[in-house]
Amino acid sequence: MGLEDLQEQGVLLPKEEWGKHTLKPTVAKWWLLVVFAAGVASLVASYLGDGGPLTWVGVGVFLVVLYTATILCDRAVERQRERMERR
Repeated sequence: MGLEDLQEQGVLLPKEEWGKHTLKPTVAKWWLLVVFAAGVASLVASYLGDGGPLTWVGVGVFLVVLYTATILCDRAVERQRERMERR
């Protein structure tokens, strides 16, 4: 996906506004840390499970983590877009 595509979708600021706004993250860092740690733990559990029940628990947790990270990032983009539209 190129810059033109991102700009057409409204993800990027117009070029004349680049560098004029302070962009602050819209996701709490601790949420990202929790999701990342759960993802690593699920991968370790999958490896150590050796095909047993622990593997499937790890796979299930990984799918939840994947979904959670996707939703978290999507909401961050939405909040950033709303913040820029208010200005």
